Amino acid sequence: MNSANLLLNLAKKKEGYRSGMQNAGWCYDNYPDLPPLDAGATIELANFQGPGVVTYLYIGQHLLKSDGLKDFMRTGESSELDYPDWELQRATSRGLILEIYYNNEKVPSVRCPLADFFADGCNGKARHFSTPFVEKLAETYICYLPMPFEKSIRITLRNETPYNCCSYSFVEYKKLPEWDEKLLYFHCTWRQEKFQLTPDTIKPIIHIPGSGHYIGNHYSITTNEPVFKDFFFVMEGNCEYRIDGEKEPSLDYLGTECLFGFGWGFRETFCGLHSGINYLQNVELPFQLSIYRFRNQDSIVFDKSLDSQINWKHEFTNGKRNYQSKPRKKVWQAVDNDGGWVEYVTTHYWYQCSIGFEHGHMPPYEQRISSLLNSKD
Repeated sequence: MNSANLLLNLAKKKEGYRSGMQNAGWCYDNYPDLPPLDAGATIELANFQGPGVVTYLYIGQHLLKSDGLKDFMRTGESSELDYPDWELQRATSRGLILEIYYNNEKVPSVRCPLADFFADGCNGKARHFSTPFVEKLAETYICYLPMPFEKSIRITLRNETPYNCCSYSFVEYKKLPEWDEKLLYFHCTWRQEKFQLTPDTIKPIIHIPGSGHYIGNHYSITTNEPVFKDFFFVMEGNCEYRIDGEKEPSLDYLGTECLFGFGWGFRETFCGLHSGINYLQNVELPFQLSIYRFRNQDSIVFDKSLDSQINWKHEFTNGKRNYQSKPRKKVWQAVDNDGGWVEYVTTHYWYQCSIGFEHGHMPPYEQRISSLLNSKD
């Protein structure tokens, strides 16, 4: 649909629809009975009956629930108001877990640390950016991705940090006049993996069973390997997508920077509507990179399954087999000295016919926020 049709659609009467919203997290002002997001607690951001579609998700940056905050809410004055410092931002970026359940299913279709869901990479260090899908504004996260549901939707936020946190969140939705069987369910999952990158590495990234279409991903990449400065060799891995169990990939991007829309490496930050580098630290160790790509007309359609992996075996070989060029020798030398370690944190977004997803093991809170890569342990 082009922009003219989109604008024209805004002017059409929505027969049978009804708008609504739910507040959460801010147990002051007009809603003192809302449950707080204390350490270890899970709060409900939304619980709607269908058929309907969530259209807007807003989550404010978290404050410490402290005496200073209570004084401020009572009097409007406080010299000890605990605004979030970097340590709290770091804790809440991956210490808060967002989950979404459809149709009373016990297995979530979405499970992701808060910041990574909003493509705020490297433990919440990304600069402010805006896309039609998600955005990070001054002190807030916003998601515009539509989330249709036939019977119900339940959105929760779980606090796995040692902090009692406070924030204002709300979710907007529309009640649909009837369920359309062509509507798919939004899914999102998250991975954190540390591995030793060699010239022979082929790294599986995600396996999605079922039928649907893949609409984007976000990577946070961290390394403490000096050889990988400016993400040399790291960025050269071919990103392969295999559809419905095929042997050869239907999509084969000859470099990770190419998958995300960039050429000749990740040189500087840039935040576009569909692709961006929203954090880059390539001056001192550990080097860190946050990148995103969202798809609409270029979504990857699959009927049975989708598999993606990154393949480094063909890099700097000049098309020869078992050829050890100078760049490959540099990487092997680092590996032989117990170096070459990288951490990939990946977030994946897609729609599919079925609900629920086997997200696998979620690393503990302390591991999720650690990205110093001082050892292989």
